[in-house]
Amino acid sequence: EIHCYHPQPYYEPSQVHLRLITPRFLVLVHRTLISSGLFFIQTDNPGYWHYIRAIVPVFFDFHERIGRWPDAPKGRTRREIIALRRGLPIFRGWGTPKQGVSEAEALRLAEALPPPLFDADRRLRELDAWEKKDLRI
Repeated sequence: EIHCYHPQPYYEPSQVHLRLITPRFLVLVHRTLISSGLFFIQTDNPGYWHYIRAIVPVFFDFHERIGRWPDAPKGRTRREIIALRRGLPIFRGWGTPKQGVSEAEALRLAEALPPPLFDADRRLRELDAWEKKDLRI
């Protein structure tokens, strides 16, 4: 299993290139997992989620998870717990690697996909501040 929770959306245009979820990153995840391996991903950023939903299914049989993870109804991460306490949405999904996609083909697919140039919506930075302050979990 590979879990990726709340990858940093980077709000500043000069830092967008640092975003983790890219087509090349997904090629690495696809290559690393066995055929029945699971990739879990979640974010509280709607722009990031829109991008994730567009590119992850290229490499994975992807399923959006509506509602909380059954094994962690209070949240799997500190950030998720804080966001839920404040009534903010969390976007979740999981997938297994698409079968029959060679690494060479995955790399070709990745080259054709857009980089993560979505609007991260600076108003959402408030959750970052709450996360730094909120030590009660």
